[in-house]
Amino acid sequence: MNTADSKSKEQKELEKLLQQKQQLLQRQNSEYLNDLFSMNTTKPVKVGSIQVNNSDNFRVGFLNAQFSPLDKQQFTLRSFVESLDQVTRNFTKVNVLENLVIQLNSAQPQQKLYIPTNPDSMTLIPTFNLFPVKRFYAKTGSNIGNGEGDGYIQFQFKNLFGGAENVSFDATTGTRTSSSYLLNYNMPINNNTSYVWENLFYVNSRSLEWIGCETKNTGINTKISTRYDGPINHEIGLSSIWRILDNKSAKSLSILNQCGHNFKSALSYNFIYDTRNNKHLPNTGKLFRAGVELGGLTKLSSHEFIKTICETQFTSKLGVSSHLIFTNKFGFLHSAKESFILDRFFMGGPNDVRSFSLNGLGPKSYGKSLGGDAFLNGGVSLISRLPYTSHDSNFKLHNFFNYGALQLYNHTQSPQQNLRNLFGSFSTSIGLGVLYNHPMARFELNFVLPLTAHERDFNRKGLQYGVGISFL
Repeated sequence: MNTADSKSKEQKELEKLLQQKQQLLQRQNSEYLNDLFSMNTTKPVKVGSIQVNNSDNFRVGFLNAQFSPLDKQQFTLRSFVESLDQVTRNFTKVNVLENLVIQLNSAQPQQKLYIPTNPDSMTLIPTFNLFPVKRFYAKTGSNIGNGEGDGYIQFQFKNLFGGAENVSFDATTGTRTSSSYLLNYNMPINNNTSYVWENLFYVNSRSLEWIGCETKNTGINTKISTRYDGPINHEIGLSSIWRILDNKSAKSLSILNQCGHNFKSALSYNFIYDTRNNKHLPNTGKLFRAGVELGGLTKLSSHEFIKTICETQFTSKLGVSSHLIFTNKFGFLHSAKESFILDRFFMGGPNDVRSFSLNGLGPKSYGKSLGGDAFLNGGVSLISRLPYTSHDSNFKLHNFFNYGALQLYNHTQSPQQNLRNLFGSFSTSIGLGVLYNHPMARFELNFVLPLTAHERDFNRKGLQYGVGISFL
């Protein structure tokens, strides 16, 4: 027994030494290659040929467009590596590959991966091994969160015609969304993955308890968005929606008078500047987003309006394990006559101004929210390492302060008076809790407490749970 235990111990020590040796060799190879590249960044490079494996699922024209960064006659080693990165980003933008492996070989058989240090140029042959995503994908499941539960089924057809054309169909039914059907078709414009054309066709029926109504929507949206490598991007869209607002429990004349059929046609534009390192829970970077929507494009439109919204977010580090997130949002809806309730802003909830019920802030009538034509909200969140967890853990300690104001525009008053009304009606809250930053969404469980609130506001104190991709 002692001999066996001794051999087992020696075997483990030998395996450990071999593993350490392998790690040391990998680190030395990595350092050698880094030094080699740093010493030869300006060395001339020519591309002998481009080899692509497993490309049967793609059109030739689409592939040529993605590999166009390598069409130059002459590179430096640095610009050549940057062009390889650009090719990788081209495929990543439209999510048509599970993986992309690049191999480099010299045109001279004896050189392989050796990079000579003499001033002469070298000829390299890049080989791209493509691993396409599955063309057909289907899933079913359920979602629970923010007082709502639903079940869904989803079908996806990716890279339908060999040029990153994608079609998806979603069907959902749940507690608030009694039925929803969505068909989405998107594709790059002229094989350029930096410009994506997206078309949405949808029919849905949704219960809006905060206004005591149910809405049925049938619409078409078409949108062109940019996917530049830099921080600045744009979106321009055109939408046409037939909306039916049915009363269920509302008693307010302000809501009852707006029930019935309504047609909306609108043109929208969004400007996005985003340098954040994480969309759900950033610790570095800034966000600036500004959008405008122009409604009433056709004679069939029920309402004419101009709707603007602006959002800013930036972070500030506090030592190694803590940082602050500052978020502010502002929106204004201008209409020549009384605005339509479904076009207005609503505020409050676990993803918005915490410590208030979902859409529970702002003007009310007979206990139902009327929404607002102008809003201003924001908050400060302190994100810290949870005790007894690692610095890179997705579980974090969360402390916050939120504020928000929402007002209907009074046409009998001056713009200055309406602005004073908005700034004089803030509701505020504080809280602390735990959050989990999943790659797909963010989860929060907070103990919340309202500091200031209006009599009309629906506030709450105690535990509040939130899940989503955007938080105040």
